[in-house]
Amino acid sequence: MKRFVFWKNRAFADARDRFLRLTLLILGCAAILAGCAGKQPKTVPLAPVEEQEARALWTGFIAGKRPQALDADIRLQWDILGSKGAVGASLLVQQRPALLRVTANDPLGRTLVLAVADASAFTMVDNRIGHVYQGAIPSRFWRSYVPGAILPEDLLPLLGGFLAEGEGEAVAPALDEAGQGIWYQWRDVRKREHHVLLDRASGTMVQHLLIDAQGQVLTLQYADYQQEKGSDFSWPARLRITGQAVTGTLTMHTEQLFSHLPQEAAAFRVVPPPHFTVERVF
Repeated sequence: MKRFVFWKNRAFADARDRFLRLTLLILGCAAILAGCAGKQPKTVPLAPVEEQEARALWTGFIAGKRPQALDADIRLQWDILGSKGAVGASLLVQQRPALLRVTANDPLGRTLVLAVADASAFTMVDNRIGHVYQGAIPSRFWRSYVPGAILPEDLLPLLGGFLAEGEGEAVAPALDEAGQGIWYQWRDVRKREHHVLLDRASGTMVQHLLIDAQGQVLTLQYADYQQEKGSDFSWPARLRITGQAVTGTLTMHTEQLFSHLPQEAAAFRVVPPPHFTVERVF
């Protein structure tokens, strides 16, 4: 995990809203998809022998070891509504308890925006203008960027192409119409509909469609799985998010994976300089 250094440059102040939105895109990995209408994947029924294979594949998938944390450097690229760009960031995510820290950096490695959050509250520091935003996870400010269907504890599994423990135990399998793998469908206790596509050869998650009760969909595509040396966990080096409501693409590249080891709680706390202004958002 990289340390950050506060700095201030008013020349970047006109980009404030864009960077706030990009930071929250990293936090929720869902903001640009909040208005999409849900579409189920095209499938064909499995033959009895194929269904046995499909269920064995799924059993192995959910029985696999799950990382409880991520410490990595990432690069977020976007091509949305005519806006193209990229930003480097350091990402620290923990599953239990649900904690996260994301630092968006300029090309020289200086901190632009820093945000930390747990299951109930967040703090965001806009280093360019010396301003701090603090609020609750259920706040209108947070929900204006991150759909209500996405909770902090969902973040690590969504980023990593796996499921939280106990999720997806009763599924309905079907063959992908284009032959890309096997789809598994179920509804969770929060009444969200899941469609997960597994690669038949590797058993890794290729795609995850998450549809909430209002029909809003989150579509994630995973590729280029890599494994940390000495680790039992595979992590997708590339995560691609697309949506019908927004003409564009958001892609997160994991450039360097440092560890899957949980960090101390202090890593998820931030104390900005005393001269920064603090705003409580609701």
